[in-house]
Amino acid sequence: MNTKKVPYRVLIVLLIITFICIPVSAYSADAMSLYNSGYNLTVSGNYTGAVASYDKAITLEPEYFEAWNGIADALNRNGDFNDALAASNRSLEINPLYVDGLINRGQILYNIGYRYEDVAHDTVTANILYAEQVSAFEKAVSLDPDNAEAWFNKGYALAGMKRYDEAIAAFDRVKVIDPTYPNLQKNREIAVQLRNKAGTPSGTTGQSVKATTPPLPSESPEKTSPQPTGTPARPSPLSGEAGIIALVCAVFLLVQRK
Repeated sequence: MNTKKVPYRVLIVLLIITFICIPVSAYSADAMSLYNSGYNLTVSGNYTGAVASYDKAITLEPEYFEAWNGIADALNRNGDFNDALAASNRSLEINPLYVDGLINRGQILYNIGYRYEDVAHDTVTANILYAEQVSAFEKAVSLDPDNAEAWFNKGYALAGMKRYDEAIAAFDRVKVIDPTYPNLQKNREIAVQLRNKAGTPSGTTGQSVKATTPPLPSESPEKTSPQPTGTPARPSPLSGEAGIIALVCAVFLLVQRK
């Protein structure tokens, strides 16, 4: 019986994949269980319980950036915006390329900016925060160009800064990626109405403009309450499973090669 020999280079590639995959998601089972508990508590609206669960996960795995982002999300939903931003900063300090973390950060910055604008009547600080919000969404879409949530949030933020043409373009991008994205058409229509009401197309020169509160999904363009956070904490990644699969494949091929 003839057995085809596996090229040596293929074995090397598989071993490299194994060593890459295993450490990437090597969180302990206990930490992942606590993360998933925090996720479920967030979904159910128990934000205090969610933060406690995420905290325990981080005690076990201090570099668990998804758990730090989960804390940020739960605190943001609970109205603790400054603490949420601190947790978001820590998450992105560990992993600056974490797209979900960047989206969450943008939503937190919106809520803090809204508080400065609507409560403290400090539009200068609000504008700075709104600009940082847009930057977070722009980085998210640069890292993941097909992320509908990032594009939608970018459009939402740009509409609030009276950059209506850019906002409409962002909403159009969402339509290409996911035509069924919730409240997409309504928000696009509002952006068009606001642009037409302004009388002239919005500029894209980057000049400073007074930020206004973006219209909430399915609501009128009038100022209402802070933007609801739309990014739930993500379920924990599977720990090491990809690496284990690759390792099994490599061992199998080595056996076959003998």
